[in-house]
Amino acid sequence: MSKALSIYIHYPFCKSKCPYCDFNSHVRDSVEYDKFLQAYERELQFFAEKIDPRQVSTIFFGGGTPSLMPEFLVAGILQKIAQLWQVDENCEITLEANPTSSESAKFQALRQIGVNRLSLGIQALNDQDLKFLGREHSSAEAIKTIENAAKIFDNFSFDLIYARPQQTIQSWREELSRAINFNTKHLSLYQLTIEKGTKFYSQFSRKEFVMPSEELAAEFYEVTNQITSDAGLELYEVSNYAKKSFESRHNLVYWQGGDYLGIGAGAHSRVYFAEENMRSAITLLHDPMSWLNQVKQSGAAIQKIEKIMPRELCEELILMGLRLRDGISEELFLHHFNKKFDDIFDQNALNKIQSQGLIIQENGMIKIPTNQRLLTNAIIEKVCLALK
Repeated sequence: MSKALSIYIHYPFCKSKCPYCDFNSHVRDSVEYDKFLQAYERELQFFAEKIDPRQVSTIFFGGGTPSLMPEFLVAGILQKIAQLWQVDENCEITLEANPTSSESAKFQALRQIGVNRLSLGIQALNDQDLKFLGREHSSAEAIKTIENAAKIFDNFSFDLIYARPQQTIQSWREELSRAINFNTKHLSLYQLTIEKGTKFYSQFSRKEFVMPSEELAAEFYEVTNQITSDAGLELYEVSNYAKKSFESRHNLVYWQGGDYLGIGAGAHSRVYFAEENMRSAITLLHDPMSWLNQVKQSGAAIQKIEKIMPRELCEELILMGLRLRDGISEELFLHHFNKKFDDIFDQNALNKIQSQGLIIQENGMIKIPTNQRLLTNAIIEKVCLALK
């Protein structure tokens, strides 16, 4: 595995807070962009001095709503990264965007300053469900934005949330077919989940709406996989579908155990520092103004930094890797521990899981069969228990 590095930039601001969202996002009337650019640059510099020379293979602007960032802020961050590291000439540079007309108007400028992939937060293609999901855009705006993105970017993706209250299988079939007809090469399709601390969690607790049953949710998932497969979009991760060569390279870094550096309020990192053989897990301060002040004082707003113990790292690699269609490779464990599967796992325990039809072991890989995808979390738990 190469000495590549991925960089995640967190922009923590939104126009409004969606009721299902448990991400680190904050609503602000105004943002001092100059101060934030200085802070991003300073934090990048801080970590660059601790990491050995790397080639940056992917950059991802997430949030929050990064498409609210002015172009000079995105450009300034990209310029600073290029000063500090060698950036791969084929570097994938993704920015998350919402489908409002003001943000859509920026697409051409974003393309010119180096962004080469968009991830659009569409979530639904009908107005009633968009309203329920607390989205600020209409289905007409969503469609217009997708069409605009397709003119400017060869590589773009959009998200949809399904298994929504009162949604039928037939209406989802029609909605997903519409989405595929835009000739998108990547879709992120998530079942609606109710997360603690969200507005939906309170509403659900008060029985203001009813979620689909487990059986219906499973049927939604099977139908989703069938429709995407028929359209040539392969399920390469539990919730992500892509045409060949259009997988999200940045997200693959997370799932395949690569090194990534997170910058900005609430960002996380998993990275090896220079001269160190244990991986560091880093969490930055969540509150944007606390983050800003701490970076000004110290160069970085670290809330927590710790070395990941070998057993914990093994479990992380399994947890992330088995979400992928291709599973986890022996090469991954050789890279992190210089150990083969036989040194990592109790082979008898793994063979037992395989005899139950829950995993496949072949060609130096361990993966979950397609027909057992619904049991992914339970299978991951069993494989973690098979560690020596």
